[in-house]
Amino acid sequence: MIRFVPVGQITDPLTVTLGLSGASGTGKTYSALLMARGMAEAVTGKAGAPIGYVDTENRRALHYKQAFPEMAHFDMRAVDDKGQMIGFGPERWIEVIDAAEAAKLPVLVIDSFSHAWEGVGGVLDLHAQTLDRLTRGDDSKKDARSQLAWAEVKPRYRRLVDRIVRATTNIIICTRAKPVMQDIKKGGNARPTKTRRADVPWDPAADGDLMFEMTAMVILDPKAPGCPVHQIKVADQFKAMFDPRRPMGVDLGRKMVEWARGESDTAAQKILLDRAREEARRGKDAFTAYWKGLPAASREVVRAILADCQELAARADAQARSDDSDPFAVFGAATQDEDIGPSAEERERAEREAIEQIARDRQAAGVA
Repeated sequence: MIRFVPVGQITDPLTVTLGLSGASGTGKTYSALLMARGMAEAVTGKAGAPIGYVDTENRRALHYKQAFPEMAHFDMRAVDDKGQMIGFGPERWIEVIDAAEAAKLPVLVIDSFSHAWEGVGGVLDLHAQTLDRLTRGDDSKKDARSQLAWAEVKPRYRRLVDRIVRATTNIIICTRAKPVMQDIKKGGNARPTKTRRADVPWDPAADGDLMFEMTAMVILDPKAPGCPVHQIKVADQFKAMFDPRRPMGVDLGRKMVEWARGESDTAAQKILLDRAREEARRGKDAFTAYWKGLPAASREVVRAILADCQELAARADAQARSDDSDPFAVFGAATQDEDIGPSAEERERAEREAIEQIARDRQAAGVA
């Protein structure tokens, strides 16, 4: 029976799923534990509430056991106590989440979830095994039957992702990250993909679609350990929380739980950020006047998207300087076979002007 429930009758608190990715030395484990502490305390209302920790990294998290005595540790290995290979298949991870919920853990840290993707018995390994079975060792058939192999493996993995999304405990997922090959001439990533951002030089060692299932997803950088520098998925209501200048910690974990309970002021912050963008679309002068009129607390919130606002204002000013009395003077004469649009030279000039304006604005604002 399908029943639509009025939201006023829904009182169960939402849960949070955070994704942290980074190379060695970026502070994934410590940051995850700090945020988990804040989450656990916010959920239970008690200091020292338990933190569930799934450790696939040869018990590496135990290096922090003195700093986090509330940690409830699970050593997840590829072999069982009898030495038999059991791997990191999707079904094992589902069992882990089931066990965490049965133990009523307020938060679960998984470090590292990359084993579910590229570890022994993980998704890539399962695909290779399935492909070998379908081709019976004939390498000439592998390209043709690769999709058939994925059709067997991906549903198992999707069930795991769905289990994560529907968990009744808060989850922090850590994944390894690898450098992306850079194109020196273009100054960006050499090989684009559907999930890779051009300005982020790191790739999570995980399914590319997983990051978009998270409540928030960030990639850490070795230059600023613990800081959410590369914000892959951070909605406006979280912008002020995920400050790329400050390491993530207990307070962030606490605030995320408060948001999930509807106890934070994130809705008001979202309205403030939308207004800031609208003012920026009117140009530099309009945005500057708006900025000067903001209270200090509101400025701190808007500062999270200041670079975006500067870019919007620069584009607006560049557009205002162009001659729009003749539509073909703006877009260039188009042939019958061409779409109307700016010429390559005009696009390059506009982009250069926008970049120069942003640099001047940042220098004036004291932003590096």
